[in-house]
Amino acid sequence: MTQKIIMKKIFMRLSAIASLCCISLTAAAQGDASYPTRPIRLIVPATAGGEPDILARLLAQYMTTDLGQPIVVDNKVGAGGLIGVASVAAAKPDGYTIGIVYQAVLALSPHLIVKKLFDPLTDISPIGLISVSGNALMVPTKSPIGSYAELASRAKANQGKLSFGSWGEGSAGHVSGEVMKKSAGLDIQHIPYKGSNEALMGMLSGEINATFGGWGLASTQAKAGAVRVLAVTSPQRSPMFPDAPTFKELGIPFGLNSWYGLVAPKNLSTPVLKRLEGALQKAVNQAEVATKLQGMGMQSQSSTAAKLRDRIHNDYDIWGKKIHEVGIQAR
Repeated sequence: MTQKIIMKKIFMRLSAIASLCCISLTAAAQGDASYPTRPIRLIVPATAGGEPDILARLLAQYMTTDLGQPIVVDNKVGAGGLIGVASVAAAKPDGYTIGIVYQAVLALSPHLIVKKLFDPLTDISPIGLISVSGNALMVPTKSPIGSYAELASRAKANQGKLSFGSWGEGSAGHVSGEVMKKSAGLDIQHIPYKGSNEALMGMLSGEINATFGGWGLASTQAKAGAVRVLAVTSPQRSPMFPDAPTFKELGIPFGLNSWYGLVAPKNLSTPVLKRLEGALQKAVNQAEVATKLQGMGMQSQSSTAAKLRDRIHNDYDIWGKKIHEVGIQAR
């Protein structure tokens, strides 16, 4: 076989391969352009009826209208939300599996798990923010403690006798309390509960002296006259408790908003990401959505995918440093 014939056959094979590649790329491009063509699964890393689930179903309602396809909520619980997010990370990056996430499950909890289920910095594609809120330090209104200064004073005068609650070991409330203790040199016991409501009930029944809870819970209880908010852990004062100082104002070097966002598996194509990003922003910016979020103790806040990515990286670094500083060990 002459060299000329061999070269001709090689050329023909390369041409065929190139044609197939072009066909595949064209099909992929057409697929992205027509997205979505079938229902989308929205994974919620929490039980039905909880805050993440309520938020997911609210978003699904408005995003379905924009995308023209049903968004089906799928609750996957376990490991404090990590199981649900891990299932998003492991899904095919085609835009038909997305997930609700919140600050702790991406920025805090991964630092406390020895066996990593996913990497929050590399295994997901952020789509955008949904809302921001924060946590509050509360005492019962019947408590003689009227301010953070009084809490600190009593704690120093009664070393190891005061206690605060949170919604579990390694929770944002727990870490926030440990940062408070370390910064002010306080000896206050941490009592973990199974949830914020349980911690609240424990405080109101006299089991503990104070507790941390989300703005929504704190606002509801404050309006009912059951609790007094001493401080908030957010960078700025909360519009719900304008008289409550931030941790930073009290000399405690810590300030983070909690937040909810929407993510997808890594390597999601840019056209599909932009389509989801736009639909999410439209939903979050609806006046009705903002009103409902406010009723849940949140402020609606849309963002680009890039801004959510930056927030995840920033908060991951801050929580990691604080967890190391207060000596909480991964398990």
